Parts: sequence; C-alpha cells; structure tokens
Amino acid sequence: MEKVLFATDELTGLIGAAARMRPSKSVQDMELSSLKKKFKDKRFAAGCSREVIQKGAELMGVSLDELLQNTILAMRACEGEFDLKEGRILPRQ
Repeated sequence: MEKVLFATDELTGLIGAAARMRPSKSVQDMELSSLKKKFKDKRFAAGCSREVIQKGAELMGVSLDELLQNTILAMRACEGEFDLKEGRILPRQ
C-alpha cells in the first residue's frame, strides 16, 4: 500500500491538472497519449514531481505507461466522488 500511495500521490495531482485543462474537465475521456504529453512537459503542473512518479512505478515493478493508465482508470471509476476543480472529496449523498 505504501508503494501505491507513493507512486500515485503526485500522479493524481498531475492527472487532475490535465483533466482541468480538457474541454470536458474530466478524466472520463482522457487518453494515455495526452497524459504522456503533459508528463513530458516539465512546465505543466511543475509542482508535480515526475521523478517521484517514475520512482513509484519502479518500486511497484510496473512500467510508467502502466502506472499512468491504471491511475487514469482508477480516477475514472471514482470521479463522481471528488471535485477536480476544487480538489476536494464530495460529501456522500
């Protein structure tokens, strides 16, 4: 669990920032290729450490692409539970 949290803490911030830039403001239509472009752009979400994300993938024994894709899918599954614009968890209905 510690490895997963280490790997995804920074990454969810990067994905959230990338989602806010999309016309849909959502991860539902985000593709791995578009996230990889944002990941490579060091100026985009500069506060999100790419080194930490890469190290997290290594610690988990997965490729960077696999970590990126799995995190997108996980965020899609629970997107209704958080507010990407405000960066907060929504109260349960």
